[in-house]
Amino acid sequence: MTTLLVGFDSAWTPTNSGALVGVVRLDDGSLRELGSPRAADFRQAEAVIVAWQAEHAPRATLILLDQPTIVPNAAGQRPVEGIVASPVSARRGAIQPANTGRLAMFGKDAPLWPFLARFGGAAEPLAPMSDTRVFETYPVLSMIALGWSLPDVRATGRLPKYNPARKKTFALSDWQHVCQRVSSALGARALAGLVEWLDRASKLSAPRKVDQDGLDACLCLLAALHLAERGECLMIGDRETGFLVVPHGDGVRAELEARCRKTGRDPSTWVRGFRMT
Repeated sequence: MTTLLVGFDSAWTPTNSGALVGVVRLDDGSLRELGSPRAADFRQAEAVIVAWQAEHAPRATLILLDQPTIVPNAAGQRPVEGIVASPVSARRGAIQPANTGRLAMFGKDAPLWPFLARFGGAAEPLAPMSDTRVFETYPVLSMIALGWSLPDVRATGRLPKYNPARKKTFALSDWQHVCQRVSSALGARALAGLVEWLDRASKLSAPRKVDQDGLDACLCLLAALHLAERGECLMIGDRETGFLVVPHGDGVRAELEARCRKTGRDPSTWVRGFRMT
């Protein structure tokens, strides 16, 4: 089945841009690249995806979006954030809470909702793959699941500090680490053009936020590839209050399940392993 796979490091608010990257997975499992990551706000991303669909006529489209897609709560954080925060904070990271009180991101007029509506809304991960499906993903948790944490005095290691907009914490070696890991993962899938882009990005002496957006879009694409290849994945959260999808990792799954037990949740309900059908 020909499938369009899209990684979208989303724009979050009306005034920001994120980045978009896509590939087409053909019936024989080979991949056709659709160019380097490109800056895009929600409207631009929608237009590009629709154009890709018209050109390549895929039987299914998978969009992996780095932004919450189900946000019913008016304040505080969703249950999924309370679960995921544990392995993230253990590695010196933090997760932003999602609620409709953050009007620019999740209020009724936020640009996220028309984008989702155009592509069928937040998808059900346990249903068969068909049509256009949008999943929330989280590059930070993907990196943990894939074992990309860096050495630290903590046994868990630490997350890479690769956001150039945060000048006080940004580390060029961490930036290079993430670029090289993503390059290796996409290189194993013979995506030579994206590997070239990532290798150039890894050599930047002063990467910009737009470069990081492109890198995160590639991380989202990697999650989409994992789904399309029917690799084992994790669904954390639930359909009512919000969930996200990342590649499976035994270690992070154990941490997430431990967090569920600590907070009085049934791990089998809140942390599920699955493969796309």
